[in-house]
Amino acid sequence: MATDRFTDQMQAYGRWRSDIAEAIKKYQAWLEGNEMSSAEVEIRIFELIEALKSDNLTIAFVAEFARGKTELINAVFFSEYDRRLLPSEAGRTTMCPTELFFDSEANQSYIRLLPIETRLEDMSIQEHKKDPINWTSIELDTSSSEKMAEAFLEVIKTKRVPLPVAEKLGLSDYRETENDNMVDIPMWRHALISFPHPLLKEGLTILDTPGLNALGNEPELTVNMLPNAQAVIFVLAADTGVTKSDLDMWTQNVQPLGGDAKHGRIVVLNKIDTLWDELKSDDAIQGSITTQCKSAAKMLNIDMDNVFPVSAQKGLLAKIRHDQDLLTKSNILSLESILAQDILPQKQEIVRDSIVSEIGTM
Repeated sequence: MATDRFTDQMQAYGRWRSDIAEAIKKYQAWLEGNEMSSAEVEIRIFELIEALKSDNLTIAFVAEFARGKTELINAVFFSEYDRRLLPSEAGRTTMCPTELFFDSEANQSYIRLLPIETRLEDMSIQEHKKDPINWTSIELDTSSSEKMAEAFLEVIKTKRVPLPVAEKLGLSDYRETENDNMVDIPMWRHALISFPHPLLKEGLTILDTPGLNALGNEPELTVNMLPNAQAVIFVLAADTGVTKSDLDMWTQNVQPLGGDAKHGRIVVLNKIDTLWDELKSDDAIQGSITTQCKSAAKMLNIDMDNVFPVSAQKGLLAKIRHDQDLLTKSNILSLESILAQDILPQKQEIVRDSIVSEIGTM
């Protein structure tokens, strides 16, 4: 590939899809011009072109709370806004599963929020998506990154409810202590965010999931959404190592997904800047990072080469300040390289095989 930057390759992939769609249209015109077409062929070509238009690449981010997952999304995809776009302050940030994408059929950018009370209804999230009346909708002003960041704060809102209410909703795990009679629970069950970011317009969908409790409370995430993602990025933190909840999340939700030609599974060891000690030499610091990577790989029973040490916070800062040395030190570009060199080509190969199969039979 000409470049390892994921943003460049994703845009190139979008152009490739557009070129393929144009070539199919020319083939359609050639069939008609030579009186070789039929109603069945016309329908198949129409469906093929529509499938290309709606094709997307879904990357899911999975982590326990406070691992820097949302900051990683900011650093890899949204640094050109020159600020932290998605809320990723200390504490529990992503309180409900959030999908970021571009809705080409909508006339405006939006945030749609599904109230947490819908957990009491016998309807899946996918069913709710077909009925906008159940969602709280907020218009998103994309002319200002500050206004966008402010609007995104709605996603992490919580509310305090009596323990019986939390138990009825299946959210009693959010209690801080056993003696709490009031519980802070997420205000929203699911969030849909659509805006015309260049990568999202090219078909990228980002799924930002909360911690282990939320994954357990929403089985649809683990049964449907995560398995359908082309890549699942599992985020650990260098300052905590692999905790029991990290290991539970890995064994219950990520490891069963496996890794094959159609799906990528990437482990990121975030917050390596916590190991940057000015009283240590560069070699000693690198040794500490390597030790943490080896430990994480051993705990997860994977090869150490599959653990990517990064600092999302320093990577985002480096991109905003155009600090090449800090960008290199953050190692964020190594993750972008994997997405560009491995995940996107896998997706492209799947689309290519599908098109060759369809056109070949004609």
